[in-house]
Amino acid sequence: MKNLRVCRDCHLAMKLISKSENREIILRDAIRFHHFRDGSCFCADYS
Repeated sequence: MKNLRVCRDCHLAMKLISKSENREIILRDAIRFHHFRDGSCFCADYS
């Protein structure tokens, strides 16, 4: 079985990109959806 979780580095990168580009990014892993907006994630950084 593959590890389909979002790693911490990718999670941090998506937070920074969402803040710098002023966009909402939705990313899905095996367990949950991650909604990045204004440099934060709605999963409360549980990656």
